[in-house]
Amino acid sequence: MKIIAVIPARYDSSRFPGKPLANICGKPMIWWVYNESKKVPEYADVIVATDSIEIQKVCVNLDLNVILTSDVHNSGTDRVAEVAQKVDADYYVIKLGDEPMIKAEDERKLAKSIRSGICADAFQLVEEMNDPVDVVNTSTVKLAINDAGYCVFLSRAPIPVPKAGIGYKYFKSVGCIAMSRDTLEFFTKAKRGNLELAEDIEQLRLIENHRKLYTVKAEFFSMAVDTQKDLDRIQKNFNVGLRDS
Repeated sequence: MKIIAVIPARYDSSRFPGKPLANICGKPMIWWVYNESKKVPEYADVIVATDSIEIQKVCVNLDLNVILTSDVHNSGTDRVAEVAQKVDADYYVIKLGDEPMIKAEDERKLAKSIRSGICADAFQLVEEMNDPVDVVNTSTVKLAINDAGYCVFLSRAPIPVPKAGIGYKYFKSVGCIAMSRDTLEFFTKAKRGNLELAEDIEQLRLIENHRKLYTVKAEFFSMAVDTQKDLDRIQKNFNVGLRDS
């Protein structure tokens, strides 16, 4: 089974232009994301997919495998689908370029789940939430996961509501999801349903169309870079990690 990781990297972020090139300990963020994925032996290849000539030039200078894509894509998933037309694989791991703290160990768990024979159309890396503030934060996507490990719904609201018990553990999605070739092609052609339009969560397109989304629990903490404040927090984490290594 051929699995490749594709890292969509868009330059024109509304809140943080040029985000993939943001400096973290002397290297652009995209370098950290790419090189962590290169540690995963289950990946046949790792590719940066970007619509930016500037990002492409930086990747070439740093010896990162990069493909220049169209600038009309609505999402990173659509950008990965374009790469899938050029690079054949059974599964495509879509790893967001603004999550430099995702560890190779967790990516390996995702890849091993794919190869284990679990019946699923997509595999989503998830993280247990320990901060109540994150649980009620509408910018954080929560998942309702059944006992078999499949996601049955996603929402920006805290789900499920603990009416009958308080022992439920909440999980958020991490910016790393794997789709089979068939699922990726379906995803880009299917219309956005009412649930996806209401919540603005891409993965609901799979749920609304009865596709199976299996969840893989991450062992390590991660966070996305959406603002300069996020980048400053991550800088501190990287500095500590480099000092301790």
